[in-house]
Amino acid sequence: MERDELISLLAGESPVNKACREALERGASFRIWDDVDGLVPANNLASTYRRREAITSDRGIPTLGFAAAVETLHALGEQPVRLGGVTQLDPPYYFQLFLTADAASVLACIGVDHKHQEQV
Repeated sequence: MERDELISLLAGESPVNKACREALERGASFRIWDDVDGLVPANNLASTYRRREAITSDRGIPTLGFAAAVETLHALGEQPVRLGGVTQLDPPYYFQLFLTADAASVLACIGVDHKHQEQV
């Protein structure tokens, strides 16, 4: 996937989509897992990320879009989801992407403040 294509898939105006899109526009690195191992049933991801949401909240780590992403993944049930990620170095922030199996659209996005995480 090309950078411009991923930017266009993040067209929504939610704060997390906007922040991820802006990170990509500023040159953040990204990866979309394109092999079979990159596909995971959405409900498996929902339970994993529900636990991660609790951990980050308990530690006071700033995040974007966590609750909405977990709800979306839960609602998708067994639907296969493709994973991706965007890494912004300055300030350090990581965006976890959840895309349709064919990578034609972004289903959900989570942003995690890595600067704060490193200080905890």
